[in-house]
Amino acid sequence: MKKELDNFTIESDLELDYFFEVVNYIKENEKRILDFFDLDKLPNKVTIQILSYEPFKKFIISKYGEILDYFSGDSDSKTNTIRILNVEDQIKYTRHKDADIDKIKKTAIHEIVHQCHHLYHNDYRQTTWFSEGLAKNLAQQENKTVVLSDCDFNQLKNDFRHYDGNYAYASIIVNYILNNYSKEEIKKLYSDPDYLRNNADRLFNEAKEFSYNHNIKR
Repeated sequence: MKKELDNFTIESDLELDYFFEVVNYIKENEKRILDFFDLDKLPNKVTIQILSYEPFKKFIISKYGEILDYFSGDSDSKTNTIRILNVEDQIKYTRHKDADIDKIKKTAIHEIVHQCHHLYHNDYRQTTWFSEGLAKNLAQQENKTVVLSDCDFNQLKNDFRHYDGNYAYASIIVNYILNNYSKEEIKKLYSDPDYLRNNADRLFNEAKEFSYNHNIKR
């Protein structure tokens, strides 16, 4: 299955009854994401593949050297390609036993956020937490419940992939930033990784204090 849009080529390796529902959701949300990053359009067309498990697994292992049970999507800036594991195989092979069409649609937006972010830089050393938190918030994805005061921020910064609660913690911190900082400051944070690294601890402590004072759990 395949559909061409202005910014995206969307395809799947299997016939999916929800394929065009995903296509329409991307069409409805792409301008919102592009506007956030001050983009009129993407400089290169991005291919979005909704894949079955074996080709998805093969690529993930080739890129990361492992596939963890929460992996359901990936954005590759070198090839302008997004890969998403289909609903059926997420349920079968990952921890996402509640996977459904809504989650696939939001995963697509999450990975589109990464593609836009990649246009500003590809230096995610100690800043993956921000990249993932930004994608979670802009894609309007739900998180498991965590309390930010339980977060080991050094571990979140230095070993994001293996830290339990990683996406939920990152989402709370970035949600605080999006709601309390100016558009100009937010752009500086997503476009300048050195600036983000230098201010990361301060941002975390601000978000932690705010969450504690407002009893925020996500």
